[in-house]
Formats: sequence, C-alpha cells, structure tokens
Amino acid sequence: MNTLSFHEKSAIGTLIATWIIGVFYFHSVWDLWQAGQLHPGSMTGLATGLVVLLVMVLVGYHILIALTARREEEDERDKRIAVRAGNIGGVVLRVGVIGIVGHILIGGFFDDPIATSPMLIANALMAVVFVATIIELVLTLVFYRRGV
Repeated sequence: MNTLSFHEKSAIGTLIATWIIGVFYFHSVWDLWQAGQLHPGSMTGLATGLVVLLVMVLVGYHILIALTARREEEDERDKRIAVRAGNIGGVVLRVGVIGIVGHILIGGFFDDPIATSPMLIANALMAVVFVATIIELVLTLVFYRRGV
C-alpha cells in the first residue's frame, strides 16, 4: 500500500467506511420499517449516531494515513480526477433526486401513501446520496489506477 498516494488511500478508506456504515444504516431502516417503527425519532437517532461514527472513523483514518504518508503536493492529475469523479457523482445525484421528485408527483396523483411518506422520501434521498458517493469514490479509484 506504500505505492498509493494519500488521495488513493483516502478514497479507499472512505469507500470502505461509507459502505459498511451505509449498509448498516439501510438494513436498520428496513428493520424499523418492517416493524412499523419508522418514525422521525428513531430515524433521527439512528442517522445521527451513524454520522458521528462515520466522522470519527474517517478522522481517525485520515490522521493515521497522514502520519504514515510522505509529504506530497496535489497536482493537476489529482484535481482532474476529483473533478471528473465529482461531476459523474453529481449527475447520479441529480438523476436520483429527479426520479424521487417524479415518484412523489406521480404517486401523489394516484394517492399512493408510500409515495408521500416523509420517512420513505427522506430515506430515498439518503439512498441517492449514498449511491452517488459510492460511485464517486469508486470512480476516483478507477481514474487513479487507469489514468484520466
């Protein structure tokens, strides 16, 4: 792992931590929904706790890789990779949000209670952000490996 740059190590750690905590979050939300306990209080507590955990894990990980890495400057390649991966992740995010808005509008037209449930809408938006973030991190790693 010594041949990887700080940005690559950062993307790997962020991808792994985000994936594990995100999957745990959505599994927990699914269990709450199946039990009929999906309400703002339970969802807010779960989301807040996992966000704090994610921040603590990422701060600790980045301190660790910063202490063990050699000093390196961000170059044009790093900037191009970040912009390209970020742009694609942004497109995924926009398409997902537009899809959710369309689902709300169409479901509201047919009086579908699931389409207008605030808790399900919030979790659908969280899922879109999660997927866009995972795609951006994976693309960052791909662009570092194969070049931009």
